[in-house]
Amino acid sequence: MIGLLKSMSLSKRVRQLEGFQNALDAIASEIRYFAAPLEEIMEKFDSMPEYKELLVFGLCKKNFLKNRSFQSAWEKALEQAKPTLSLNDGDREVLVWFGRSLGTTDADGQAANCARYGELLAQRLVNAREDTVKRGRMYTSLGVLAGVFCVTLLF
Repeated sequence: MIGLLKSMSLSKRVRQLEGFQNALDAIASEIRYFAAPLEEIMEKFDSMPEYKELLVFGLCKKNFLKNRSFQSAWEKALEQAKPTLSLNDGDREVLVWFGRSLGTTDADGQAANCARYGELLAQRLVNAREDTVKRGRMYTSLGVLAGVFCVTLLF
């Protein structure tokens, strides 16, 4: 079971990275075409089913209402969502830096910021997919072999 759970965690990481990458593209569009404030964007994304698994947008919205600083609200939301996210430290670091720079420039700068961090996430996504293929099979095989070994020891 442990091997299967670890393999599923790798697949979940890929799915979540894809979600964040899509979200960054959508955030850039919201800023560029609608000039939407960040708190409205977070509220909108929180209600969208394709981003529900990420949890960060709803948490960010709640944190923003408390302290009125988007950068700290985003960082705190990532920390709060950490137990449910299958992202590694490098993935989270990219997202933290994205949040620190979002909202600090004009609309064009923010759109460029989204594109820049979207590209960084795309690179991480390629690596995550490779890990899922390579290590996913290994974890599954090791889990099955360990289970067979335990059953053999019991009988």
